[in-house]
Amino acid sequence: MSDITIDPAIEQHGDLHEEHVAEKSYWIVFVILAVLTAIEIFWSYSGLEGLALILPLVFMMVVKFLIVAGVFMHLYFDLKFVNGKFFAMMFGFGLVVAIAVFAGVTATFEFQI
Repeated sequence: MSDITIDPAIEQHGDLHEEHVAEKSYWIVFVILAVLTAIEIFWSYSGLEGLALILPLVFMMVVKFLIVAGVFMHLYFDLKFVNGKFFAMMFGFGLVVAIAVFAGVTATFEFQI
C-alpha cells in the first residue's frame, strides 16, 4: 500500500540526534530562566525610567530567548558549524535586528525625525 521505507537507524532510535540534553540540564535551564524572570519583574518595579529601565530588560529578554532557542528547540545541537551554535546565533541576530528596527521606528515617532 505504501512505498515509504523507514531507515533502520530511525526506526531503532526514533530520531537522528546524536546528542540529547540530560534531564538535569533542563532543570538547570528552568532555574536560570526563573531567576532571570524574577530579576526582570524586580527591575520593572524598581522605579527606573527610560533607557535605565528598558535596556537591561531587553538584554535579559535576549538572553532568555537564546537559552530557549538553543536548549529547548535543540538549535544548540544542530549543524555542527561554529561549535554547534550557528542556528542559535542566527536566531539571536534576527532578534537583535527586530529590536533595532522597533527602536528606530519608535525613535522616529518620538522625536519626529
